Amino acid sequence: MPIDFTDFLKVDIRVGRILTAEPNAKARTPAYVMSIDFGPEFGVKTSSAQLTVHYRAEELVGRQVIAVMNFEHKRVAGIKSEVLVLGLPSGMRGSMRSAARLAS
Repeated sequence: MPIDFTDFLKVDIRVGRILTAEPNAKARTPAYVMSIDFGPEFGVKTSSAQLTVHYRAEELVGRQVIAVMNFEHKRVAGIKSEVLVLGLPSGMRGSMRSAARLAS
């Protein structure tokens, strides 16, 4: 379904740096809970992302990610996910590659 360019302009996409990444034990599909610093204007936000196929938790710390800031918060396996970390298709069936690989 196509969207109008004015709708796209409403999406607030920013770069942040991962401060912490830990396995989300309650997730049905393996995922990490991450604390991401978006600078003084937005501060540190929490997100749950399915990046376990491509990264160990310790590899994510210090990397930059691209995230949507203005979606409604969502509960993901007991975690309040405040931002949506974006990823790109990796070419592997059913997996995504985080923009962390591109932004670092």
